[in-house]
Amino acid sequence: MNIREATQQVEGAVRAYLARDERGLPLVPDQMQRPLILMGPPGIGKTAIVAQIAERMGINFVSYSITHHTRQSALGLPYIDDDVFGGRSYKVSRYTMSEIIAATHDAIASTGVREGILFLDEVNCASETLAPAMLQFLQYKTFGQHRLPQGWIIVCAGNPPEYNRAARDFDPAMMDRMKKIDIEPDVDVWMDYAIAHGVHPAITTYLANKPKSFYKVRSAISGARIVTARGWEDLSRMLLAYEHEGLDVSIALVSQYLQDSETAEDFSLYYDLFAKYEDDYKVGEILAGTAGSAIEHRARLAPFDERIALVNLLLDAVIDEVHDVDATEAALRDVRSLLTQHKADLEGFDGARTIDELASRARADLDEMLAKGAASASAQRIAAERSALLEQLRAAVAQWAAVGSKADSGAANTFEAARGPFNAATLALMEQVKTVSGHLDAALAFLDRCFGDGQEMLVFASHLAVDPVFMRFVSAHGSDSFVAHSQALMFHERGLDLLREVDELQGL
Repeated sequence: MNIREATQQVEGAVRAYLARDERGLPLVPDQMQRPLILMGPPGIGKTAIVAQIAERMGINFVSYSITHHTRQSALGLPYIDDDVFGGRSYKVSRYTMSEIIAATHDAIASTGVREGILFLDEVNCASETLAPAMLQFLQYKTFGQHRLPQGWIIVCAGNPPEYNRAARDFDPAMMDRMKKIDIEPDVDVWMDYAIAHGVHPAITTYLANKPKSFYKVRSAISGARIVTARGWEDLSRMLLAYEHEGLDVSIALVSQYLQDSETAEDFSLYYDLFAKYEDDYKVGEILAGTAGSAIEHRARLAPFDERIALVNLLLDAVIDEVHDVDATEAALRDVRSLLTQHKADLEGFDGARTIDELASRARADLDEMLAKGAASASAQRIAAERSALLEQLRAAVAQWAAVGSKADSGAANTFEAARGPFNAATLALMEQVKTVSGHLDAALAFLDRCFGDGQEMLVFASHLAVDPVFMRFVSAHGSDSFVAHSQALMFHERGLDLLREVDELQGL
């Protein structure tokens, strides 16, 4: 199955394992909760999908690579203890708590959430000394004397032996105690993910034209030739960073991520061509509705790969703006909830201290999120927006307190002083929504004038329709032009179904 289908299977299993009946008893008894094992080639996104599921469900996520562990670090260290059996004292061997089990307890203490996913990567590459303990853990959720906390689900990942010389097959009796999910690379599914998550448009355009270059893992006399989904996404981040800093992108950089000389050289040449398209087509002018007739004329006469490059440039710009709006909306909702929750304190004598604590806590949460590195880019963006907004409120409150006069600001207390800039931020968001909606309408109008309801419009509308954040934006703020085009291309119903699924998953 592809990575999207695997995500549905994993999330379904986790939800079923955590489900309780009206008496609070698990619907799937603990001893019948088979560990999940995701088997597939490296770099396909196995770790990422499990981390995203945990984040979406609001439960803990602890990840370990088994190849980095010895029997002692996984099982715990032995020590001598005293015990009494049958009225006689004996020296007995005990084990300290496993580092892996201890990490799950640390996560519970840190978040206050009791449920979680323990992700064990490269599980079929465990050393021979660790393998028996691993098999015991997978079967009984126990390392030595210490058991995985209640409410924790084991999800494993492994590479088939053809991709990893250290990998070994589990015996049939062991596999009969696990839920095995086989995953294969699928460029079409990954492309939906890539466009929605801001992967560089040069990459998505290149792979749209050359899908066979998406994934390559094979041995060669001169060394392994490796191109994976992880490699493309990591390269995307570097391309965006290099462009931001004005650095030249060379084949030497590309080859560090696409470890196949033919693919690296081919993409490097295409990247230079794509950069020219980016310069020639004034995307900002197209979105503003001010692009001249010369750009439209060139687009109509352009070869197919150039037209798809233009479509992906427009997609990247529109989706990035929509995700910005979504993050700002989420941050405003969070801050409004905090202001409401602490209204009494903010209206009191020490209200400035309360807003200061809220801003400091938001900054600390963001710093911790960045330090752990496990949160999604979307969650990081929302946390950054929330912290920035609370900093604005803190500055406004400090200025109000410094003035010390109700007449100068019109605010009677800290809550009133904070409400002013909060309302201003809300109005700014409304203007941002109008701007983004206008850009979407202009992009659709441009594509309609150039290509009608051709394949270019099909690519544009279909990729927008499978982005849950975009569909949430259209549902909340409307877009007559998108609805008209998506209905014409038979994507509207599919998009609304996706929106309903996302709402159910996220509890919106």
